[in-house]
Amino acid sequence: MNALLAFIAQVLTVTPPLLFAALGGVVSERAGVATVALEGYLLGGAFTAVVLSLATHSVALGLLATLAAGAAMGLVFALCVVGLRAQPIVAGVAFNVLMASLTRVLLKVLYDSASNSPALATVTRAGASTGVASLVDAMAQPTLWLAPVAVLGLGWMFRDTVLGLRITAVGEHPRAAQTRGVSLSRVRTEALVLGAMVAALGGAALGLHQRQFLAYMSGGRGFLALAAVILGRWEPRRAALWAVALGALQALEASLEGVVPVPSALLQAMPFALTLLVVSGKLGRARAPAALGSSGEG
Repeated sequence: MNALLAFIAQVLTVTPPLLFAALGGVVSERAGVATVALEGYLLGGAFTAVVLSLATHSVALGLLATLAAGAAMGLVFALCVVGLRAQPIVAGVAFNVLMASLTRVLLKVLYDSASNSPALATVTRAGASTGVASLVDAMAQPTLWLAPVAVLGLGWMFRDTVLGLRITAVGEHPRAAQTRGVSLSRVRTEALVLGAMVAALGGAALGLHQRQFLAYMSGGRGFLALAAVILGRWEPRRAALWAVALGALQALEASLEGVVPVPSALLQAMPFALTLLVVSGKLGRARAPAALGSSGEG
């Protein structure tokens, strides 16, 4: 029973970063802009949440600052791919490298360390078993409760709001949207900013759970989230379900480490290898937004 509770707790802690990043990817890609910058959004969100929480002793302020940082990152990415017409894949890779380097520089400036920040305060729970304590700790994370709100909110946005309908129109039929007076650059910029804000919350979930920022702590989660976007066929709820499935796979890997006689590096590669196999099988049947990969005007 204790092992089961510990596994559930592990799923609840590893899923939010993937889920928020996947939702951010859905918003951006539904507007027709390929987004591999999710890794950078996670790093920027984690760094901001931890640094502001340390400075203000308030997780709430850290989360608000994360949203602001996400908006800034989305604007930078939009400037590149919408304003300057950069190739989105190349711009996304460059953005990931930029955030990995920038966060290390800022760590050095703020804390005289290029590898990690100071740790946030922890709460000890005497008398609780390991499984129960882990589950309580996982359920105490505010980002866990924000996740279903984000899933339902984005589903409502795409279905019932002008912005959501315009994002879908720009991603599916950009020329038709232009003829109706819709500005492609404006809608795509709005989608990229919103998507980055949501994805940055995934970084906040990662940093607040680990209670400090570590260099390169995203660890490829942005690319797993991108796989969830594809497997979920660019729909918020489906992408969220795949994010949960990938989170469970990561939790299984962590649970098996040290238990089965398999090298840890092989176990760590398991979620990525299985995801690659699944994506390879699904890619031909999943229909991406028609204008995905074209960030120019029409």
